[in-house]
Amino acid sequence: LKKVLDQTEFSDKIIVTISAKSKETTPEDLTNYAQKLIDTVNTGLPEYIKNIQGKVPEEGIMEIYDFVYSNLPLFLNETDYAAIENRLILDSINERVEEDYKSLISPTGLVTKDFIFKDPLSITNLGLKKLEELQLGDDFKLFNNFLITKDEKHLLLFISPTHPASETDKNAVFLEQFEAIQKTLNSKYSKVEGQFFGGVRYSVANANQIKKDIKLTMSFASGILLLLLIFYYRRIYVPLILFIPSLIGGIAAVAVLYLFKGSISAISVGIGAILLGISLDYALHILTHYKNNNDISKLYKDVTVPILMSSGTTAVAFLCLLFVKSEALNDLGIFAAISVMVASVVALFLIPLLYSVPKIQEKQQDTFIDKIAGIAYHKEKGLVAVIILLFVGGLFYFTHVNFNNDLSSINFEPDEIKEAEKEVQNIAGKAARSIYLVAYGNTSDEALEANNKLYEELNDLKRSGSIENFSSIGGVVLSTNTQLEKIETWKSFWTQEKQEALKSNLITSSARFGFRPESFDRFYSLISEDFQPIYLNDYRNTSTLYLDDFLSSGKDLATVTNSINLDKELEAEVLKKIKSTKNVVVVDRKQLNQSFLGNLKNDFNKLIGYSILAVFLILIIC
Repeated sequence: LKKVLDQTEFSDKIIVTISAKSKETTPEDLTNYAQKLIDTVNTGLPEYIKNIQGKVPEEGIMEIYDFVYSNLPLFLNETDYAAIENRLILDSINERVEEDYKSLISPTGLVTKDFIFKDPLSITNLGLKKLEELQLGDDFKLFNNFLITKDEKHLLLFISPTHPASETDKNAVFLEQFEAIQKTLNSKYSKVEGQFFGGVRYSVANANQIKKDIKLTMSFASGILLLLLIFYYRRIYVPLILFIPSLIGGIAAVAVLYLFKGSISAISVGIGAILLGISLDYALHILTHYKNNNDISKLYKDVTVPILMSSGTTAVAFLCLLFVKSEALNDLGIFAAISVMVASVVALFLIPLLYSVPKIQEKQQDTFIDKIAGIAYHKEKGLVAVIILLFVGGLFYFTHVNFNNDLSSINFEPDEIKEAEKEVQNIAGKAARSIYLVAYGNTSDEALEANNKLYEELNDLKRSGSIENFSSIGGVVLSTNTQLEKIETWKSFWTQEKQEALKSNLITSSARFGFRPESFDRFYSLISEDFQPIYLNDYRNTSTLYLDDFLSSGKDLATVTNSINLDKELEAEVLKKIKSTKNVVVVDRKQLNQSFLGNLKNDFNKLIGYSILAVFLILIIC
């Protein structure tokens, strides 16, 4: 599953919604806003976007038609051949020729002329219907070549950012400038309001929040510790000395991770506040011993083994995080282990060098810290009783603690982004809450072969009512074997007798309206053509298909992404059936998050065992 998910490019698209603010708003207002937005973004932010989808150019419509026409057998199925058979009946031919004639003499004749002479029976339209399967749901239509809802109140655009969601620094600049553009357009077009949503916004918002939290926690922890130490030692320079080993340990850990990995998780840096408290203890322990006994040799004899044992067991416990299947936690384990070990060793060397024990010990008044430290806790029977009761009570209740599997509640989600997401879901309907199905194989052709089989299964599920709708390229992009089968079906259908009968009937029927015998020669050439399979690049060269949203290929693995929507009641049954399909992976984002966090919980349970065992072995050996 991880290999498939790593290869599959679940796009980080930004969905732009342009909505009417009043009943007086016309579809033209929506498309004018959209066109201005596209022009402004293409001009001002070209380095941040790959493409903008949602508008089909005029030449794109003709490109799609020509592509389907030139490879028509690949887009037809058994149902289509049954429909073609009905169109070959003489009465049906007469009706269609009459309709073609009326269309030619109408004002639209200039547009439809070429289509009619190439395909008088409109067979190509049967193939074009397969392209409808690339979209999930039928709540939209084209207006002025833009994708708008059927009630003409909303328009959708899809922006593919150049940088992935993980590159938050670059995306933060992009989103800031894009938001400024949108605010300008919102003030200019009073009848229309635009907003946008995408995973990139959440990534940037989380990254910014993590940076703020890191600064806040580090500042707060450092400040509190510094004040406490100054208050206790009554000197400023002593706490500063104590901080030096921790600082060196943190810098060393970051340097090592940079050298070996090139980057570090923000979670690792964020844990610095905890590590500061741990590593500061070593310096504090050494300084206290040295202050009370101004003898270097005795100092090292007393504290070296305890300090190194303490830091060693702590480091090993952190390194057990390497067994967790999370890159961020792996980074944390390495960062914490290195910083703790380096801080303890540096403290052993630096504290005796930087701190000089005063020759004359000044008697200082005891602080509240001294008073707390002076309590003999083991003699406080009431306190001991409370601790025992808490321990016994904990044995009964610690297993009842639930693990939060809802990743959305763990992430930072600003209200304005959640509102934008909700608005998009209301507009896009069930298409915004889909489940992904990924067909895979060692090569693109193997992945397409698996996807073609999945496509047939999805069609069966839709016909039976088990699923409401699905989006797939299974009826458009075919494996070589499937293409050869479809071409053979085409050849078997268009026998020589059938071709001659059709040509004779068309010539006879069209002659009544003044058509010449050679008027439909291109159509006769089409049904007699010797078609050949086409390659994946031939599909990709058709720009308006946007196949890169569905296809992804790498070394030894290729994937094809599909999406479905279905009733909640039937979800478990349908997904169970699909999961049994060979070379198909079901990717439900919510379930995936729950599965990931559930696995993480299991990893943490193992982690406790590993940590206890590692520390126990160290204590026995040493």
